[in-house]
Amino acid sequence: MTQDKDDRKRPQLRLVVNNPELRGSRPATGEDASMPFEVLIAKRHELRADFYTGIAPQHVKAYERIERHLERRGWLYGLDPQHGRLMVIPAATVCPEVLEHGGSPQDELLLFVADDPTGLGLCLCLEMILPFWSDDAVMEEALIYAPIYPYGSLFLEENKNDGYLDLIYRLSFPLYPPAPTERLLEKLFAVARYELRETLIGLDEFPEA
Repeated sequence: MTQDKDDRKRPQLRLVVNNPELRGSRPATGEDASMPFEVLIAKRHELRADFYTGIAPQHVKAYERIERHLERRGWLYGLDPQHGRLMVIPAATVCPEVLEHGGSPQDELLLFVADDPTGLGLCLCLEMILPFWSDDAVMEEALIYAPIYPYGSLFLEENKNDGYLDLIYRLSFPLYPPAPTERLLEKLFAVARYELRETLIGLDEFPEA
């Protein structure tokens, strides 16, 4: 029951919007209403009002801190108000090694702020569908034998656009106080890069279908 409640709060992943060829022969069964990353970039200022409308002040403060951090680092990013207040970042920006292990420049990483499990604070969350395009049985085996990390985790989730499973990396940091500091954001992205790199190296050992 608790797990169902938590899942309802988590925005639905919309990756990989620009890589339909990597999904092989999987038939699409749903409608993909997501925008390409380039459009999110071009319309970021236009989408900002919708992105911040209707969210709590503590969420606004956290997102504004993240935006300043991304701009300070010179990273391109988009704001997606349609799928749960998502910040969209090219995966290779955070983890350049993605391109060495089956990834593509179009792969995206999602960053969002959510309520923590207690309901008393906030949690900074980062998620990515891994560039691993094999059949479900092989992905399940890869998940079973994947390393256990101190911060992030791997899980399988059905993609509502095609009905197949995606292998997803998720990283969550609690925010104390409820706004991310520069030091915490630096650590978040450093941890994500390390754990994603190690995961992708491990996945290289599994044969593709």
